[in-house]
Amino acid sequence: MRRLLVAVCLAAFVLVPSAAYAQLDLGGQLSWADDFDLGLGGRVVLGLPFEQVPLEAIGTFDYFFPDEDAPGVDVTYWELNTNVVYRIPVQVPMLTPYAGAGINIAHASVDSDLIDMSDTEVGINLLGGIKYNAGPVTPFGELRFELDGGEQFVLGFGALFNVGPGF
Repeated sequence: MRRLLVAVCLAAFVLVPSAAYAQLDLGGQLSWADDFDLGLGGRVVLGLPFEQVPLEAIGTFDYFFPDEDAPGVDVTYWELNTNVVYRIPVQVPMLTPYAGAGINIAHASVDSDLIDMSDTEVGINLLGGIKYNAGPVTPFGELRFELDGGEQFVLGFGALFNVGPGF
């Protein structure tokens, strides 16, 4: 686990550009997961200003509302995702498809009169999506497959708001 954390920090250091013209978008998203139902979360997108390779770093947090079947049982589930995606060039300037991979941290806990337990797992994401660049608000849709960590299929959509240059 420590090696993975060191690798993620090193990758972030290498991938984060020093130029001040990186594009920064913030937004919200609604997610549906095949195991944990509906989720609500936030999203940060940083366009990395590499001239030849159009990359973005995407960070998300989703809090899911699992359907609880047993009375008196409280199930909590959330995910933190960090991904790097390649913006796929297309002939339609308003559409930006993307594909990439990243790290998923999933946390689940169950509280009841009989048991209290929690678990946090780290996994890998494979994702793809599309953004519709129509003005100051950019709607998006995304499919994410989680290998280990959350171990589920997630469908998300939401809107991004451009807040200007990154750092």
